Amino acid sequence: MIVIDQTLAVVSIFLSSSGVIKEAFENIKNKKITANLLMIVAAVASFFIFHGQEGATALLLYAIAERLEELTADKSRNAIKQLLELAPDYALLKSENGYINVPSKEIKIGNIIGIKPGMKIPLDGVIIKGSSYFDESAITGESVPIFKEVGDEVFAASLNSDSFVDIEVIRESSNTIVAQIAESVKIAQQNKSNHERFIEKFAKYYTPIIIISSILVMIIPFLFNLSFYDWFYRGLVLLVVSCPCALTLSTPLANIASLTKQAREGILVKGNKFIEQIQNIDVFAFDKTGTLTEGNLKLFDVFTYNSASKSDVISIAASLEALSEHPIAKTIVKQAKDMNLPFHSVDKFEVIKGKGIKGEINGEIFYIGSQNFLEELNYELPKDDIKDIEESGTIPILLGNDLKLLGILSIRDVLRVSAPILINGLKSRGYKTVLISGDNQRVCNSIGACLDIDHIYGEQLPDQKLQDIQELKNQYKGVAMVGDGINDAPALAISDLGIAIGASATDITLETADIIIINDDLKKILTYVDIANKTNRKIKQNIWTSITVKVSFAILTVLGLMNLWFAVGFGDMGISILVLFNSLSIFKFRFEYKEISKEMLDNEAKLIICENCSTKDIIPQHHGRDMVQKGDKLVCWKNILSSEELETCDEELPLHCPYCENKLELK
Repeated sequence: MIVIDQTLAVVSIFLSSSGVIKEAFENIKNKKITANLLMIVAAVASFFIFHGQEGATALLLYAIAERLEELTADKSRNAIKQLLELAPDYALLKSENGYINVPSKEIKIGNIIGIKPGMKIPLDGVIIKGSSYFDESAITGESVPIFKEVGDEVFAASLNSDSFVDIEVIRESSNTIVAQIAESVKIAQQNKSNHERFIEKFAKYYTPIIIISSILVMIIPFLFNLSFYDWFYRGLVLLVVSCPCALTLSTPLANIASLTKQAREGILVKGNKFIEQIQNIDVFAFDKTGTLTEGNLKLFDVFTYNSASKSDVISIAASLEALSEHPIAKTIVKQAKDMNLPFHSVDKFEVIKGKGIKGEINGEIFYIGSQNFLEELNYELPKDDIKDIEESGTIPILLGNDLKLLGILSIRDVLRVSAPILINGLKSRGYKTVLISGDNQRVCNSIGACLDIDHIYGEQLPDQKLQDIQELKNQYKGVAMVGDGINDAPALAISDLGIAIGASATDITLETADIIIINDDLKKILTYVDIANKTNRKIKQNIWTSITVKVSFAILTVLGLMNLWFAVGFGDMGISILVLFNSLSIFKFRFEYKEISKEMLDNEAKLIICENCSTKDIIPQHHGRDMVQKGDKLVCWKNILSSEELETCDEELPLHCPYCENKLELK
């Protein structure tokens, strides 16, 4: 009967475990001692004490566990492969005879391709004809479709929702944003964390130690006249139960799942160590322009003097600025166009470099520029108003004629919709926040107050930003820097964790950063923080569970309370499967905040009009953005956001004309 059992056990081993045996021999050829060898030695040795059936069962269970590990690893590799397959393989190339279907890899930079409604974009490009809504969720993780028009960039794998557009290709198929993400995820896996490096080093010495320990368990008791049979069996069980499979899987599997999940959310992490690094971060430092703000200047308010009207001030200012390429000039011109105000012919146009503009309209000389410019011209200026404007964080632009001041236009950048959610989310998670900007200190103070930022440093040059980051590193365990401009690159490099806002970031900033947010949604930083923290928790759970079970089972083995098949089935296979599923649960992460579309908080209207007395005015701002219409009132845009996401603002203005009490309309 024993012979039959042993024979069947041998057959079982050859039928079920050929892969394990083959891999073990390959490892031996490469001078590696791995868990596969431990299992084979234990299985073969079990036949010498007539426990071949247990050895065969153990090897079968181990082979099943190995197969499950392969399937899980394939799932992670396939996730990266799926990223590459998001973009279509064919494109509609525009030619003299219409559109022809050609492989995407044959399309060159500068070619024009057509994108039908319901079609995915095959290559990155810029719209040159048409407009449409695009679902960019595959690239940025943003579920709300984005409206794009001529001049806007679109990404491969985005879904065209409703209209035919032509785009000019700006990146070939091997260099699209999708391809870069997939390649970066693969490279990031090689950029190992401290946990991974430690476990790899640990496993290198651990396996030989286990083999020696098992041999000693078999031999030493025999020298003291104890049962060789019993202690030989216990040595075999110890050999199996100490197999480090679960421990070696504990970190890399969780990191692969995390990198892939982050990429799906529109977050590019350049290495496993930057997932681990979040544990050491205490403070987040931010640039202002292009990071917390959109980098788009907007007319905030108009102050009028000496019987001038707001419309006249904007109209004259826009006429003078129309010949200038300065960003502030473009902002004033755009406002005049939005309000349908007349543009006047300007004679004797002159730019006074670094100060302002001089020009003649209908025979009258006008000046527009900074406070210093008009002070040099001996204007009597309203110091209190200018002080209030500057303290509100806006830039005062003064307009006057030869005799007197006519008005002050206040300009400032627009706060990103997601900025207050980010800052509130970081503070609720226990992080300190710092604003470091080259902008005017008063402007920085205004933005900082809107967002409730802990520390604010304005008027900082790039080398001063470096000093600020170094000082923060001296005060805190770890500093993360978030920026987008060339001047932010040195600060990103010296920080413990550099994060670039990819929608507006320069090439050098993207190269320097450790993490890239593909779009301009600052909530993605919270997504990164939450996924990274969850990943680190999973890794710790995996490691400590593996160690606890292994040590416990080893003690039970020495006490003679463990058998071979149970050691593999639960001590090895069971814990490995637990580690696998625990790591894969990272894919189930869901960000708790609802998606907030910029369009929800932007007025389609450009100005406020009273039909009765023909008064026109700009839409007032509060907390860094235009107020939004809600019933018969204008309310702060933060009032529209859910109170679960951040503290709302109760600021509101009635839509009634201050001159005739008629109802005001937004148009």
